[in-house]
Amino acid sequence: MSTIALSTDRPMRGILLMVAGIASFACMDAIVKWMTAIYPLPVVVTLRSWFGLPFMLLLVHLQGGFGQLRSRRPAVHGLRFLFVLGLSFGFFWGLSQMKLVDAVALSFVAPILVALLSVPLLREHVGRHRWFAIGVGFIGVLVMLRPGSGVFQWASVVVLGSAFCYALLMVSTRAFKVTESSEALMFWPAFGIAVTGVLLAPFFWVTPAWGDLALFAAAGLFGTLGIVCLTHAFRLAPAAVVSPFEYSALIWATLLGYLLWGELPDSVTVIGAGIIIASGLYILYRETLQRGDARPVAPGMNPDDPTV
Repeated sequence: MSTIALSTDRPMRGILLMVAGIASFACMDAIVKWMTAIYPLPVVVTLRSWFGLPFMLLLVHLQGGFGQLRSRRPAVHGLRFLFVLGLSFGFFWGLSQMKLVDAVALSFVAPILVALLSVPLLREHVGRHRWFAIGVGFIGVLVMLRPGSGVFQWASVVVLGSAFCYALLMVSTRAFKVTESSEALMFWPAFGIAVTGVLLAPFFWVTPAWGDLALFAAAGLFGTLGIVCLTHAFRLAPAAVVSPFEYSALIWATLLGYLLWGELPDSVTVIGAGIIIASGLYILYRETLQRGDARPVAPGMNPDDPTV
């Protein structure tokens, strides 16, 4: 992939790439959910990570070479590794316990958490409009969680915890993007997860079938393809144009969940997800006004930090 700057006057291509990238991530999530029904979670995380690394290294090579992996602040990547560790194990375990669409819908709380954490950690100003949107978003979360209803499950809390780790990951990208390259911010935490998996997997090891190895390789490919699509979507069109299409994840998750497991979201999940999405879109709108369309992090994957 060339590092030559691309024109920003092709919004339709940007939108199509965004939708394709989100579909790729949804396919990766579906494969992981399928594999966690067969293999222990540490084995799934390990194999997905190691099959993803060659594609990630190829991406780094095409975007400028391995020299970009040099770091001036190695401790930063250690901290971000902890965030990715919580994100990976938390979300993947949640996928194994929940409907695919429910886990994806709950993960939409991440941009709300980014806006919230930017106040104490980045000293950013959040006006009353965005505080209102944050509050509304958390109402949507409560609707989905349904505490005290008998439908509540701890897997939902774990998925929310993984969204919190993701938000910390995004905030750290904002904090350290000046001193560290986006390639280094992407690669080193992912490499740390792969190494951690090697240390944990022997205690849970189950030798995969050859066909399942192909699925793990497909998960790694889908993850990298999603990174490429999102990166170029943000280069081809303003963030305010392409970011809302990240919520197409709900469509792909519903479709894959129905085709593979016969899962459909219930009405309460749809209502809660709708509230969260509306809140995230309003936060995006306010950030766009303040930053002059400067590629905000919300509402989903940061194109400069495509770690997961």
